[in-house]
Amino acid sequence: MQLNALDLGVSYAVMATPEEPYLEIYLEIAPGSISWERVDSLTMKAGAELLILVKKGEEIVAFDKYQLNSPALPFPNVLLDVRRLAVPNGNYTLEIKATDLLVPGNFVEYTKPVTVNIQPSLYLSEIHLLRAYAKDTSQIKHPLHKNGYVLEPLPFNFYEKSATKLAFYTEIYYTSTVVTDPTYFFRYIIEKDLGNDQFQLVSVGNLKKKPSIIDAGMAEVGISDMETGNYVLTVELRNKRNELLTSRKLAFQRSNPYLNLPDSTFNAESIKSQFVKELDEKALVYSLKAISPLVNMGDDPEELKNILKKGDLDAMRFFLFRYFVKIDPNNPEIAWRKHVETANVVDKLFHSGFRYGFETDRGRTYMKYGKPDDLIHVEDDPAAPPYEIWVYYNFPKTVQRNVKFLFYNPSLAGEDYIMLHSTARGEINNPKWEITLYKRNAQNEFDGDNPVDADRMQRNVNRNARVYFEDF
Repeated sequence: MQLNALDLGVSYAVMATPEEPYLEIYLEIAPGSISWERVDSLTMKAGAELLILVKKGEEIVAFDKYQLNSPALPFPNVLLDVRRLAVPNGNYTLEIKATDLLVPGNFVEYTKPVTVNIQPSLYLSEIHLLRAYAKDTSQIKHPLHKNGYVLEPLPFNFYEKSATKLAFYTEIYYTSTVVTDPTYFFRYIIEKDLGNDQFQLVSVGNLKKKPSIIDAGMAEVGISDMETGNYVLTVELRNKRNELLTSRKLAFQRSNPYLNLPDSTFNAESIKSQFVKELDEKALVYSLKAISPLVNMGDDPEELKNILKKGDLDAMRFFLFRYFVKIDPNNPEIAWRKHVETANVVDKLFHSGFRYGFETDRGRTYMKYGKPDDLIHVEDDPAAPPYEIWVYYNFPKTVQRNVKFLFYNPSLAGEDYIMLHSTARGEINNPKWEITLYKRNAQNEFDGDNPVDADRMQRNVNRNARVYFEDF
């Protein structure tokens, strides 16, 4: 691999046990900046030597020297670690040197002044941004274990385009010395930095906590709709009268290049490194046909038809990528994979022999609205062809409840059912659906004297379609 200089991300927080304060140091080495060697034909590994010094002048107050090695991996990944060094109150210099084990000349040095000052009074630790976190259920504690969780740090304070959540961790000390109420509030605020000391509020959250000697504050915020830019995360402690007790701030960056991106900015360059570039013609045609039930009204349906007709692979890739970027700007490939998985299921369920299952009326409905909450399939009505009634109890697409669809198979051929009637807004609404359903074998048994205006059939022992539709 052609290496850049070793890229080491470092952040730290001053924390404490009931006995003493300590430095918690979070380390991350970027995979493209360190050398990797083959373990076997399938895996590789990398490692670095870390030297961590906490100095007061020339005196070394605390240190750690060790090797940070990756496990055997199929492809390069970040090297993460957390180190905790007990340090008394005072002013220090934190020095860190990381050296590539395979290429000793590839190293980096980090220096930062550090103040440790935790007294038996209210204290809020530095904010610790997380890439991810999960409960630690293993018997042996994970190296990134903290208070029952595995906390994966984010030392670079940068959330790239695939990130959908911001999580953070901090610790709170000695609230019991200043809070006399039974509870206080842990508030977290995210603001976009507009420059010139101007900030735009993005998100606010609150947690209610009880006063204690030591406590942890951890929260998660969705950032899928957070546009590219510089941001500030503020954590505040407030009493019940909303008086500020103390606070911390942390700046971070967010990259979200595909959010609200106008169509004019999409070009061949924007998709050359994306998942669509690897799709062949068969996969492209299948994927495009699978999204056809969901393409918005307007020019897009006609554009999609023309693209499929012409067979231009680059135009297919462009349309497919643009569509899934709009669905999920953070993870368009994941959105595409999930959609294809659904399409595969629908194709098997409703395959007609002439077209894909998702191109049939039932398949399109499934793709647009999901699996129905209930379904009745009828083949034993002597006066009607086979038919199905689908019921959706909640229908968020149109903010309706108890929405129903009726499909029937007038040709009696295969599984190619046709939508006859629906109560969903925007779908086929046929007031004469019962007349149409029974017209082949009972066309004169309509209810009333006027065949032109009739929209109901006479009641009959075996004629249950309306009963099913209205009462099911």
